[in-house]
Amino acid sequence: MPNKYISFIALILLTFSVACNRGAAPPAAQTQAGTKHYSLKGKVISVEKQAGTASIYNDPIAGFMDPMAMPYTIKPPSALDQLQPGDSITADVVVEPDKYWLEDVKVIGQSQAPTDKPAAQKSGKNK
Repeated sequence: MPNKYISFIALILLTFSVACNRGAAPPAAQTQAGTKHYSLKGKVISVEKQAGTASIYNDPIAGFMDPMAMPYTIKPPSALDQLQPGDSITADVVVEPDKYWLEDVKVIGQSQAPTDKPAAQKSGKNK
């Protein structure tokens, strides 16, 4: 009799083990052969409209990279018009074997742009 209980318990543990492993989602979605998509959250450092790129400091990207600053090509290039240094963004990083870029870029926090008012000038005279 004890062997039946041990076999039954082993079967239950095996079933739970398989069920737990099925629920884990991969960190990147694969669409075409070799193409992966990752979610990015980061801050715009600079924008180079003529080059079609922006330098972004990204938060850690699970299964892909640690936090770092690097230039990304932005697709479509018209999305660069909405970006300013200091903006917080989300985007999809699309990675192919020989290239990468950002698409679906959304500004989630705007930079604190300086106002158009000139700064008050101090005179050297105290009256």
